[in-house]
Amino acid sequence: MLTLGNDDVHIHLLQPELAVNIDAGSLDETERQRARSFKFDKDRDLYVAAHLFMRRVLSRYAFVPEKDWRFVNNAYGKPAIANPGYEWLQFNLSHTQGSVACAVARQRAVGVDVERHKRISDLASLCRHAFSSREAEHVLSARLPDEQEQRFFSYWTLKEAYIKARGMGLSLPLQQFSFVREANRNWRLHYAPDFQHDGESWKFNTRRLGESHYLAYCVQTGNYGSNRELSVQIMDPSGRCCWNETVLG
Repeated sequence: MLTLGNDDVHIHLLQPELAVNIDAGSLDETERQRARSFKFDKDRDLYVAAHLFMRRVLSRYAFVPEKDWRFVNNAYGKPAIANPGYEWLQFNLSHTQGSVACAVARQRAVGVDVERHKRISDLASLCRHAFSSREAEHVLSARLPDEQEQRFFSYWTLKEAYIKARGMGLSLPLQQFSFVREANRNWRLHYAPDFQHDGESWKFNTRRLGESHYLAYCVQTGNYGSNRELSVQIMDPSGRCCWNETVLG
């Protein structure tokens, strides 16, 4: 059993191709229906591996068997734990070919996104569609295509982690908030005047996972002005910490 303090965030990672005991029977009926809807085996196998891993991760913090977790979705589709007495366990799941990430926190909204690096055929058009003008300009100002793509995936994962933590998905207009990296390497979030701001303070970071994947997280830290320290740990599939950082809440 793992301990999750009030100021802890744990991000568990899995390489889905190394997952064992892939049995969709441990999922609930909603998950099994979703698994059956995939056209390609590789997508179905990734979904099943990710959701089994999510259940395994949650059971590291509570005396609930993996198959007994139940979930309820908000109006935008974000799931939350429905098991009575365990609503304090906040979580978020992300998966892509080659990587699964499941973030957990205690009574703090949390979002995580993991993306596999891939070539982008029309980067300028995608930046204009998904980013603020400030972010798009920074991506496209890089001289080399590889650097442009690195900047793109850093912004993309940060924005995905934020909208997932907010639990509102793409109902939040991506062009109306901007991530800016300051001189101290911390990320700050800037909002357009008419953006649906929730009055909360959030902390973010992004990092490379090897050469092929990008990860970003977003965690709710409370009202502005909070100076509590948060401990963010990245865990391997067995639940052992392999990287950690402290961020000021």
